[in-house]
Amino acid sequence: MKQTDIKSLVNYVALKILGGSDYLIEALEEYLVKGEGPATVAYKYNISKHQLRGYAQRIIEKSGSEGKAKKLVPILKAISEGITPIVKKENDGSYECSLCNIIIAKEDSEEHIRKYHKEILNENINIMMQRLEKIKKDLQQNKAVIFTSAS
Repeated sequence: MKQTDIKSLVNYVALKILGGSDYLIEALEEYLVKGEGPATVAYKYNISKHQLRGYAQRIIEKSGSEGKAKKLVPILKAISEGITPIVKKENDGSYECSLCNIIIAKEDSEEHIRKYHKEILNENINIMMQRLEKIKKDLQQNKAVIFTSAS
């Protein structure tokens, strides 16, 4: 079984959210965790089922297995709470960087963030990693409490 690359996973999710794909975690939760059909989920989020499966495949690869991915998606949802897109879809269907006020092709949004807003990306990754460490610490303390109370 492949080792989970948590830093890469957090980086991927942060970049997707900042790049305007803020529906990613919700869609993956419905598809991977709750078992909704790909066509149903894709329709709900106005993406193709192939995109949805691609997102799921990347999360599974970075998690190491489908089982780990199913457990990690709710955690990723919790640690990404409050992170908002920099690139937003406008009413006319175009995408605009809210910091630069320039129109960007959707497929260029992540590269734009990596190139021009790397500090914001890194800041959000750090926030997510800190939240993850807190969750890990809380889980370890809960295990210690359960273990001690059982003995």
